[in-house]
Amino acid sequence: MSTPKVFISYSHDSQEHKKWVLDLATRLRNSGVDAIIDQWELRPGDDVPYFMETHLADSDYVVMV
Repeated sequence: MSTPKVFISYSHDSQEHKKWVLDLATRLRNSGVDAIIDQWELRPGDDVPYFMETHLADSDYVVMV
């Protein structure tokens, strides 16, 4: 069985919310899920629409928070 890949999309309402999403992604990774969030992948100047389109297409699941 292959590792499920999950793209997590979320609002950037507050630092508390961003931390909650980061904790969720960390728990998923620790449970064997390949969780993808911008906090781990994007750097200043990166192409955000490309990042989102690519990971939406490549993921098995999408979680919207």
